Amino acid sequence: MSFNMRAGRGMDGQLNLERIAEVIRRQQPDYVGLQEVDSLTDRSEGVDQVTELGRMTGMHPLFAAAIPYEGGGYGIAALVREQPLSVRTLPLPGKEEPRTSLVLEYLDYLLFNTHLSLTQESREHSIRLLRRVVEAYGKPALITGDFNMEPHDTEVLLMGEGWTLLSDSTQRTFPADQPNVTIDYIWGLRGYSYRVSQSISSLKKGCFCIDYA
Repeated sequence: MSFNMRAGRGMDGQLNLERIAEVIRRQQPDYVGLQEVDSLTDRSEGVDQVTELGRMTGMHPLFAAAIPYEGGGYGIAALVREQPLSVRTLPLPGKEEPRTSLVLEYLDYLLFNTHLSLTQESREHSIRLLRRVVEAYGKPALITGDFNMEPHDTEVLLMGEGWTLLSDSTQRTFPADQPNVTIDYIWGLRGYSYRVSQSISSLKKGCFCIDYA
């Protein structure tokens, strides 16, 4: 699952992690890549959001700060059923603000999560960097994220040189109340076979879930 959680705030402006946890529990994923996550910030009442979501969902929490924010950190996170062998934080460029990626290594595969920049140049740089990193492992990989690019953008073509799109790019993911664009995706590293048995995008803003084999 890929889920931009807007620091826990819904379209009504209310901070409510239980609503987010309920979406996750309903789908029972093995892995959730989360974007726009607060950790110990004043804005989010000092809560370590991914740790709290881990408690609510029974999953293991992992966090990577992209920037310091209001006494804590702001970035991306992951919830997993199985603890990875190793966890790596990969800094990525962003002209408006630094970006990052989480790299979770398992015995036979990798899981990446990211939230790319608002600028095309930084997104292209990030895509090239991510491809170099993932290919060095020599394992199949999935990457989830809010990529801030639409299906017709040139960055999607660049991404497609190294990755196979597994999510349905015709299913809109943003904004939550009236989604009219697709900017959230799940990809699999090229050179390996993937089978998508179910795909759901209308769960919540920026939320895309696939069942793969």
